[in-house]
Order: sequence, then C-alpha cells, then structure tokens
Amino acid sequence: MRTYLIEPQTIFVPFLRRILARAGLDVVATNTGVDDRDITSHDPAAILIDVDYLERSGPTALCRIRSIAHNARLIALSESTDSLFAATCVISGANAVCSKEGSEESLLSELLAAMGTA
Repeated sequence: MRTYLIEPQTIFVPFLRRILARAGLDVVATNTGVDDRDITSHDPAAILIDVDYLERSGPTALCRIRSIAHNARLIALSESTDSLFAATCVISGANAVCSKEGSEESLLSELLAAMGTA
C-alpha cells in the first residue's frame, strides 16, 4: 500500500519506515510537515502523521490533509493517551489514532488494526 509519512522529527523516520515495512506498507515519500502539493503528487493510499510535533495543531493538520486526500487512510501517531484528544483527531479526519508509547510490537499491532489488516 502506497504510504506517505509525515514525521517532523527526522531522526524517527528510519524507525517508522522499518515498522511500516513490517506492516506491508510501502513508504513512497516522507516530509517534516504538511505539503499539499507533495501529498497530491504522490496520491498515497495511506498517510501517517505524527501529530505531536507539528508547527500547527494536530487536528488542524488532519483537517487540511483530509480536504486534499479524501480517500486515503489517515492515521495519526501520538504520545497522548487522552481519549478526548484522540476523539478530536478522529472528528478532524483521522481514521485512527495510534499510540507511540510502548514497544515496537505494540505500535505494529496498532497500525495493522488501524489499516484493517490485523
């Protein structure tokens, strides 16, 4: 599945690429922020976005992405365990919110469930 990764902290990109590859997702592009043109040009089937360290708020970024990528599976990655924040992300356009807390295996399991491949 063609996947676009938005990770503001580039040091985590190799780690996330490895997990995404294990989940069967092909990362076709990465970016440190929301770039409408780049997302549109890659036409990904899935977009994963770390909503914790963006220049704008996570929910605002999710709304913006959803407005240009109507059919993409949109997954928010967050350290937050606040259910209200997760609900806000879903209302803003995310299909799911996955926790970055925990092990690599738990993140992989959450991603597989969020993608509907678990």
